[in-house]
Amino acid sequence: MTKVSVIIPARNEEANLALVLGDLNATIAKLKGYEIEVIVVDDHSTDRTAEIGRSLGARVVQNPGPNGKGMALRLGFESSAGEILAMMDADHSHRAEELPRFLEAIQDPSVGLVIGSRVVGGSEEYTHIRALGNVFLSATLGLCTGRYLSDALNGFKVFRRDVFTDFAYTSRAFEIEIEIIANTLRHGYRVVEISSHERARAGGEAKSRVVRHGTRFLFRILWEGIRGVKPQVVLAAPKGDPARPEPVEPAHS
Repeated sequence: MTKVSVIIPARNEEANLALVLGDLNATIAKLKGYEIEVIVVDDHSTDRTAEIGRSLGARVVQNPGPNGKGMALRLGFESSAGEILAMMDADHSHRAEELPRFLEAIQDPSVGLVIGSRVVGGSEEYTHIRALGNVFLSATLGLCTGRYLSDALNGFKVFRRDVFTDFAYTSRAFEIEIEIIANTLRHGYRVVEISSHERARAGGEAKSRVVRHGTRFLFRILWEGIRGVKPQVVLAAPKGDPARPEPVEPAHS
């Protein structure tokens, strides 16, 4: 049975978290062949976020360090046990009922990361500025990495555990979305997108800021492009001689 860890970073999301976990619990109850754990990372909330998470069956992990989506997600990934990691926002914009389609897509062993595309599925949250920014940043990522995506910035992602464990992550905020994509490509996995519809935030205040976080996204894209995302050659020992490995071609995206 495949173990899946769903990580939800949350900061002051008492208005939304019950909706997210209610939908997620209903979806999990219908899934067959998976063992699923739900982890809510409480990112310095001052409201009832942690209490609500526990009351609805999630394991709540407190972030003791600097706040930020990247820091919270990294802690959640480290605290998880799943072979497959899923990340969702705590504002009820992502549809938990779409999770089975993400899991179906990642059953292909060549696929390391599945991203929900709001460009295909639509968004109730997009303003013209946010939509334009997403198009620009996704196109820039394509130019820097050679992998063109319609919605690189969407926080609804499902990926293999070694995409996280085999690399040292440094992102503190939303730019972790880019770091995950770059490391998937470095691992030699394919990145695929599936249609995903984004609801408007159910309540509370959005944590992302167009200029501040857009700038961080851009710098991270340029940095990952400079570092390069070409897959490393994986070495496998030939028969009868474990000391003399021969190269094995990685899968390409």
